[in-house]
Amino acid sequence: MAIRYKKKKITLCFDKENKVEKYVAANVLVGSINYNKLCDEVNQRTGVHRAMVDVVLKGVQDTMVSFLEEGFSVKLGEFGSFRPAINAESQDKAEDVSVNTIIRRKIVFTPGGAFKEMLGSASIELFGDNVTNPNGDNGGEPSEGGGSSGGDSGEAPDPAA
Repeated sequence: MAIRYKKKKITLCFDKENKVEKYVAANVLVGSINYNKLCDEVNQRTGVHRAMVDVVLKGVQDTMVSFLEEGFSVKLGEFGSFRPAINAESQDKAEDVSVNTIIRRKIVFTPGGAFKEMLGSASIELFGDNVTNPNGDNGGEPSEGGGSSGGDSGEAPDPAA
């Protein structure tokens, strides 16, 4: 397995007058696997009927949501763990910290051993020899001639790409 990257031009704006252009390596995805394709693949690999795979995954999702809403971290063995988290603006005084300083709610996923091992053994390769600009970014999808796997899922692209 290889993790692909492209060269991306970014502009850092430290203030209105200081703009610095830099280049970074940015992840490139070759496509997206939708939920139905995932259930079909689990069915093929395990022999468990596709409808049962769907019921179990939806049950896991519903149960996880309940526990996360209560403030628990949910561990799924070697898969990894999920936990609720927030991002907040810093304040000079403790009394200024309130619910209004929370700017983002999120779920944090921490990968388990199998994912960590996969990432540790993955090679890294340059995807094409192009540089994309922040406004001309292709959203992590392959550029022309790149091919795709997984079909059209109708899902949004990975924002981390």
